[in-house]
Amino acid sequence: MNLRNLPLFLLLLCSVAVAAAQSPQPNILFAISDDQSAMHAGAYGDVATLTPAFDRVAREGVLFNYAFTAAPSCTPSRSAILTGRNIWELEEGGILLGILRSKFTVFTLLLEDAGYEIGATGKTWSPGRMEGWNRDVFGKNSSDRKLAEGDRRPGLNTTDYAANFEEFLAARDPEKPFFFWLGTSEPHQRYDIGAWKRAGKELASARLPGALPDHPDVRGEILDYGVEIEHFDRHLGRALQLLKDRDELDSTLVIVTSDHGNPLPRSKCNLYDSGIQVPLAMRLPGQIPPGRRVDDLASLVDIAPTLLEAASVEVPDVMSGRSLWQIARSGRDGLVDESRDFVVAAFERHTIARRGGVGYPMRAIRTHKYAYIRNYEPDRWPAGDPDYNAPPQGFFGDVDRGVTKSFLMANALDEKIRPYYLMAYGRRPAEELYDLEADPHQLRNIAADTAMTEVMQELVWRLEAYLRAHGDPRQRGEAPWDSYPFTNPWRLLENPAWKSEGLPSPLP
Repeated sequence: MNLRNLPLFLLLLCSVAVAAAQSPQPNILFAISDDQSAMHAGAYGDVATLTPAFDRVAREGVLFNYAFTAAPSCTPSRSAILTGRNIWELEEGGILLGILRSKFTVFTLLLEDAGYEIGATGKTWSPGRMEGWNRDVFGKNSSDRKLAEGDRRPGLNTTDYAANFEEFLAARDPEKPFFFWLGTSEPHQRYDIGAWKRAGKELASARLPGALPDHPDVRGEILDYGVEIEHFDRHLGRALQLLKDRDELDSTLVIVTSDHGNPLPRSKCNLYDSGIQVPLAMRLPGQIPPGRRVDDLASLVDIAPTLLEAASVEVPDVMSGRSLWQIARSGRDGLVDESRDFVVAAFERHTIARRGGVGYPMRAIRTHKYAYIRNYEPDRWPAGDPDYNAPPQGFFGDVDRGVTKSFLMANALDEKIRPYYLMAYGRRPAEELYDLEADPHQLRNIAADTAMTEVMQELVWRLEAYLRAHGDPRQRGEAPWDSYPFTNPWRLLENPAWKSEGLPSPLP
């Protein structure tokens, strides 16, 4: 061999070795619960909520300590997951009961175009309407298999998610890799009240968000919610066993998360951690070294580019998310990528909770140490107008009906409960700042503290720079979301307030 060609030869040899070491396109199982905070899973320290399947994925793969939703509301969060884009980039797709149009690229169809067979069961993208696609965004939705009568419980969806996954596996083309979206309706509200007693749980073990009062009613609802998380986890466990039985578990990338935090007051529809911090774990032996916890700040807008990179599919430039794949594969703990030191979350509009159907617009930047929240309309009520009875949630309509919601409302004048009532339902200033090391539950707003001026200025600068870079209309003084029409799965036109008060309907 000519020695002058030795460097080139070595480079080619290394390239061949790397290519040989890379696995073919992995199968992908994406499991997503509905309304689950990160703090309510065993791998994150919850002893009351038993999540052995999630804990296994975390133990045999990588656990993200700081993962956050793009928006604390079902539809916009799922829009962000599918498109890898922030909710303000998605027009009507950025609100609950909105419309996601085919002009926005979704990762599922990119996977299908790259040779994947795609499918789903349970809750995918909803509630709202998808328009313009000439094929199903989730492939074949397998939801015909139902729970046996003996396994059905009040509050649970009757769909047998794992059985539908089994049906998909049996029917798929074994020559193709697959992507499957396993989405449960649990632990979304309407719980089987008192289910925790029948499950043999103890009130003392309930893990409470700091913004909720320590009361038996609240603890009981947290445990009832935990019972539904365990239902999701059982189906995840069954899905893992199905893959193992088919000798496909170790060739399947498993990603487990939730769309946003718990549905109790001051969580869902809020940009505090209990509303936006979600579980996130990934497992793929041979690619993801096991037993690791990473501290990189991750957003669910990062899911789409992560899955595409894992599948060796080019990530479109239009996606705002950044792939987590190299972090997952790094073999390192702690902070792997030092540039991942903040995330941004947003909220615009959820249900019809205020007169005129307007929302409560917010943006937040979250670092390891601080959380800054900007409330664009501080004269509005963040949980909904207190004197406006809006279906389906009633007064304070952006908080799901439940025991804790009712408890706070019934005890609003109790001096011990009133601070919690005001945190959940009261008006808020235009700016909020929290020191997460000293105040992890974000109970004491220090935005007006002059000692924090420099910190807040830096956070504002970073937030606004990100919003400008990603085209947030609010940075241009525009606010189109309140004028977007709702789609109509809840028969909202029957709300008598729209008729009796002569208000314009926000519905198409």
